[in-house]
Parts: sequence; structure tokens; C-alpha cells
Amino acid sequence: MATFPTFTFLALVLLLAQKATVYGSTNNTLGKDHVKGIIGAILDSSSRIGKEQKVAMEMAIKDVFDKTNQSFDLQIKNSQREPVQATIAAWDLIKKQQAQAILGPHTWEKGSLVAEIGNQAQIPVFSLADSTPHWATKQWPFLLQASQNHNAQMKAIAAIVQSWEWHQVTVIYEDIDSLRSGVIHHLSVALQQIGVEISHRVPLSPFASSSSLSKELETLKGEQCRVYVVHLSFSLAVRLFEKAKEMNMIEKGYVWITTEPFSNLIHSLNASSLSSMQGIIGLKSYFPQNNPNFQNFSTRFHEKFSLENPEEDKHEPGIYAAQAYDAVQTICLAMRETSNGSQQFLQNIRKTKFNGVSGNVQFLERKVAPTHIFQIINVVEKSYKELGFWSNTKGFSMTTNESGRNNTSMRSLEQVYWPGGAWTAPRGWTFPINASPLRIGVPTKASFKKFVNVKFDAVVGDVAIVAKRYRHAEFTIPYTESGLVMIVPVRPQTSNRGWLFVKPFTKAMWALIGAIIVYNGFVVWLIERNHCPVLRGSPLNQIGALLCLGFTTLFSLQGEKLHSNLSRMAMVVWLFVALVITQIYTANLTSILTVQKLEASISDVDSLRNGNAAVGYCKGSFVADYLVEVLRLHRDRIKYYNSPEEYAEALRSKEISAAFIEAPYAKLFLAKYCKEFIAAGPTYKVGGFGFVFPKGSLLLHDVTKALLNVSECGRLRELEESMIASEKCAKVESIEELSSLSPSTFCVLFILTGGTSTVALLVYVVCYKRFWHNTMWGHMLAIVRTWWHWIKTFSRRISDAERTRNAF
Repeated sequence: MATFPTFTFLALVLLLAQKATVYGSTNNTLGKDHVKGIIGAILDSSSRIGKEQKVAMEMAIKDVFDKTNQSFDLQIKNSQREPVQATIAAWDLIKKQQAQAILGPHTWEKGSLVAEIGNQAQIPVFSLADSTPHWATKQWPFLLQASQNHNAQMKAIAAIVQSWEWHQVTVIYEDIDSLRSGVIHHLSVALQQIGVEISHRVPLSPFASSSSLSKELETLKGEQCRVYVVHLSFSLAVRLFEKAKEMNMIEKGYVWITTEPFSNLIHSLNASSLSSMQGIIGLKSYFPQNNPNFQNFSTRFHEKFSLENPEEDKHEPGIYAAQAYDAVQTICLAMRETSNGSQQFLQNIRKTKFNGVSGNVQFLERKVAPTHIFQIINVVEKSYKELGFWSNTKGFSMTTNESGRNNTSMRSLEQVYWPGGAWTAPRGWTFPINASPLRIGVPTKASFKKFVNVKFDAVVGDVAIVAKRYRHAEFTIPYTESGLVMIVPVRPQTSNRGWLFVKPFTKAMWALIGAIIVYNGFVVWLIERNHCPVLRGSPLNQIGALLCLGFTTLFSLQGEKLHSNLSRMAMVVWLFVALVITQIYTANLTSILTVQKLEASISDVDSLRNGNAAVGYCKGSFVADYLVEVLRLHRDRIKYYNSPEEYAEALRSKEISAAFIEAPYAKLFLAKYCKEFIAAGPTYKVGGFGFVFPKGSLLLHDVTKALLNVSECGRLRELEESMIASEKCAKVESIEELSSLSPSTFCVLFILTGGTSTVALLVYVVCYKRFWHNTMWGHMLAIVRTWWHWIKTFSRRISDAERTRNAF
């Protein structure tokens, strides 16, 4: 919590108040006979904010009188930018002027003192401070927050930073308690949530000299970070930008983001001042300026403000004027309905709800209802342009309409004009001006030299991404396939060769051959059965003759035994097809029998562990610990090697039974020794290879993005394939790579033989239709009866067997 005045301090202030001169007191009483209440206000009359608030408050008092014919006495005191003077002014307003409500100062350092005095006197205090802590209204029951809290804008700042993919920012803020403990804390939390780091915090004294500003900016100029978030009072921010312009820091590559204390008053700057701020991005409070209430207010304000403040170049009202006008209107409305003390007055404030010049005015929990809509502006030439809006619920949008398109990125808004006249977004960092040349460490004892290459000026080489290494450094995404592969020697496979004779054809092919044989046999049997006694007899004998006839025609035509030209035609075509299929089958089977199938000599890690076998790994890698801690192999059975040749020799001589190699290395190794070795078992998931950077390095994110671009466009894959292709090795063909022939290969032949047999069958049926009805159906029914008799007999035997078993 903020520190509020002690009793000793208040006593001292009270003593001073007895003797002090009242500064800037203004009596705006209109018709003493109709005075409804006395309102006090504490402003900084020398600041632009104080000037706007004074004019707006006086306008509000006059407008209330014009509408209700009731007069309110407005007493304005000048705080002279001093908390003590603000406290004295508060005592004077309460004790001497009998103020029934006080509009507090613009800064919380002064506002907290006034809130304490108002609470003791039980006088409502309306805080116009832009950084009122969230706990303040609970600490002081008579405090009401009449302005928007600036803490909400920090999420908008974080959204802007995230949109342009900046990963570090420098925060420049005014060194006062309310900012250190409030706004800057909220900004830090918002940035942490999106993974952005605050590289430097630069506190500036409210009364910083020109030399101190130069010193701080010179320090920042020598750092890497080029994204600056500026949260300063208006006057201090103007001086900072003027100095930054002199030091060439409003140039290409720099990013300046300003918050509400400055951006809300940018309308008051002349072209000369804006010339030192070209390209900065500002975040300001949004209120509907096309509102008829504001349009009328703005016209009258412009006239009155120009008369009272001729030294000001611009006379347009801003958010502070609009809020002050609405705050006075709110107090007047509540006072009109109050007849019984401060508590009733507070209750009436809570009930207040109207459409003011700053938008809808309503108090929730003694705080003005937040809008959480911010306008994003960009300084260009002699003025500024509106880029769009941001809200906590909708993100970025071009309009405030509910139907407008929303986006999570600021890139969807108007194009930004960056410092130095650039239209391309700065990357947000640069190499320090006085930095030494980058020193790149490259492993010199890597087993596979092809993977060691210096790129992007920040590459270390083939360094594995391991969790424990993150204590000392940071990694990019893996630029190679991640995994650990077990390499073992190959051996001929001797098992499961008994069924190789069916390998030339697929299962569908075998089934189709069988169907065609039966179909052709049936056609010949049907045509020839009246001419050949062998094809007659019992149904069982006829089925056997049918199948035998279909299979024997595979090897001979048997033309002298056929009596019909129809059957001869069907058999000639079938024999031709059978000869073609037989020759192709023989050729394919010969190829399969001459290919030697290879298999891994060791199938998995369990075999190594159970056999206490020796294994190898690359010297200097993390693999040894992985083999012991994860795969539970004995450390004394693990040996290291320095090159692919050493791996191969150790595996050939059986010095080791397997070698564990990272996946990229394994591809190169197998490409070179494809005839001797093979990958066995699963690929064990590990981090892969990445480029290493010191913690907090700004190069990390850009190199990671570059790697993603190279990977997504396929260039990384091409590089890997080119390296593997350089290792020449004639690959051994395995049985699995020899494809079995399917029916699609012989579709024309099967259509030819099936069609010929079908034509023969149709001709026969048409010519011998009577025979078909009288004889064929009789035989078919006889076959069905015989099968039915067999089924019933078999079922009866099973039933008798079950009764006998149940009897026992």
C-alpha cells in the first residue's frame, strides 16, 4: 500500500494552512440565493492538464445552472505541483470554504494526501489521478475514482510488442512511488505472460536535467535493445524526445511506444514539437469524439480556452477535460438529490448514470466504469494518424463497432510509419555499438564433420539439446531430426521361407485364378457331359470330374477328348491365358528365391541388456548417460568411438554388438554401410541438434525464425538429402521390396478367358434349352438333396455324441 500522511505531518500541514496564502482561488458562484452546494478542486494551473480541467469544470458549473437554474460554488486551488501545497489547499477548502466535495489532483502522490484529509473530514474526494491503486477506495471510504486507471493499458502495450515479435523492451518511467509499485509492475506482468523480457528499467526524476537525460540516453544507445516503452509525464516526455532527436535516436531501427500520460495530450503539441517525435507509436484513452454532446462541448471549449490561455498553440479539449466536465456534472447531480449528509451523497453517486461528453458515465464500487478501449496513434509529419483500436475483449480492430473485424495482431491495422521514415517494422535490437566481434565456438572432434558448419554468425555446431544444459545456455529449435538409433550388423534370414511359393501373386490373384479354373471347368463339363460317360454318374463323381477337368487343362488341351466346338473354343483361350500366367509366376518366383532376406542380428535393447553385450557411442556426447540412466545398460560395457569407420570396424570384429547414434548421424552411417548394418528397435526420442546462445541473447529468436523458414520451404530437407546422397552404397534389395502381382496386371487376360467361356455357355443354353430344363435342373436338385442329406447326418451324430457325454 502507499504511505499516507502521519498525524505529525497532518498537524504540520494544518499549522501551515492557518498562515498560508490561497493560490489560484476562483469563485464561480452564480446567484448566491440559489447555491445548492460548494465544490472544491485542486489543480496544477501551470500544466496543460490543469488548464483544460479548469475550463471544463467552469463550463460544467455554468451548464448545470442553465439547465436547472441551480447554482454551485466552484472553488479552485492551485497545487503548484507540490504535494504539500495540495494538502494545504485541501484543508483550506474543507475548513474555510466549507466544500462538500473535492476534485483531487492529477497525480496520486498528491491525491493520496488529499484522500486522507477528506476521509478524516468525511468529505467525498473525487480522484482524477491516472494511477490510483486498486486498494485505495477500500483504504479511504470517502474516495471515488473519477478517471480511468492506467494499469489496464499495459495489456495493450504487451499486445503491441507481441504483434511485432519483439522479445525485449526497455522501460523508461518517472521515478515516483505510484509508478514503481503500480503501473510498471502491471507492465512487467503483462510482458511476462507473452514471454517478453524487460532488459532495462530506466527511472527518471520528474525534475531530470538535460545532462542527466543525455547520460541515460547515451547508455541506452550502447545497448542491444531498441524498443522503448515511455511512461512519463507530458512535460518530461517532450524533453526526452527532444534530446533523443538530438542524439539521433529517432532514426531507423528504433521503436518508441508512449503511454496515456503523454499520448492523451499529443493534440496540444505544435508542429515544431512533433518534428522530434516522428514515427513513435502512442496509446491513448478512447472516448467517442463524434458524440453530439462532445461536439457541442468541444466548440464552446475551444472558444473559452483560447481566451483564457492565449499562450497555448492548440485549443482542442482532450480526455482530461472531458473527464473533469463529467465529474463536476456527476457531483452536481448527486448534490441536487442529497439532503442528509455525506453517506447519502455517496449513495447518490453510485446511482448516477448518464451519457456525458467522455461517453457513458457510471460508478461501480466507487470507481468510474472502465471502458478498456484504447486508441493507437502514430506520429507522422506535422500531426498524427489513428491506426486503430485495442480492447481487452476484442483485441485489435479498425473500428469500435461490435461488427468490426477483430485480430490478435496490430499488423491488421493501418500501416505504421516508423522512426527514420521506414515502413518496414524494425527487428527491435541491434549489435551494441562498442561490442567486440562475435566469437563462435565450433566442435573440432565431431564424429560427422558434415554437420559442423558456422551459419548466421552464432552457430556452435552439432550440439545436442539436453535439459541440463539449459541451466547455462539457450537453444534454437532442432535443425535436424531428433532421436537416438540403435545400429546392429545384418544377417541372412533363414526362417519362414516355406511359404515363398505363394509370394509371386497376391491373395486376390490366387482367389481369382481358382474362380476362373472352376468356372471354365463348369462350362466344359456342362457342354461335354452328354458325350463323355466319365462326366456322368453320382453328383459327387461329377463334382470331382468338373474340378479335375478345370485343372488338367492348365497343362494340356486334351482336344481329342472334347466333342463340342464350344468347349474347344473355351479351352483354347483358357490354355493360352494359363501359359502366360504360369510363365510370369515362374519368373517372379525365381527372382524371389535368388534374393537374400536380411534381418537385424539383435532385435531390441532387452537382448543387449540380458546378454550383457558391449555397445558403442560417440565420444563427448550425452548418449553415455542416456544409455545408463534410461536404457539401464551397464556403464562398464559402454565404449566410445570417434568416427564412422571406428564404429564399422568395431561392429565387424564383434567388439561391440550395437552402436547408439543420433538420428542424423545414423542416416549418414547407414547410407555408407547399407550392406552391412541396419537400424533395429525403436527410435528413442531425444532433443536433437540445435544452435546455442547465451541466456537472454537477442539473436536466439531471429535465428530460430530463420531455421523455421529454411525448414518450411524444404531447403533443410534438400541439404540433408544431398549429404546422404554423397555416401555411395549399392543398396541390397530385400524380399519385401519385390512386389507381388495383383489381378490388375492380368485383367485383360481374365476378361478374355471369362468372356469366351461365357459366350460358349450362352450359345449352348440357347441351343439346348429343352435339355437345360429337363435334365440340368434335375441334376442340380439331386446335388442339393445329397448335400442336405450329409448335413442332417452330420448334425445327428453331433447331437448323439452330446447326449452320451451328458449321460456320464
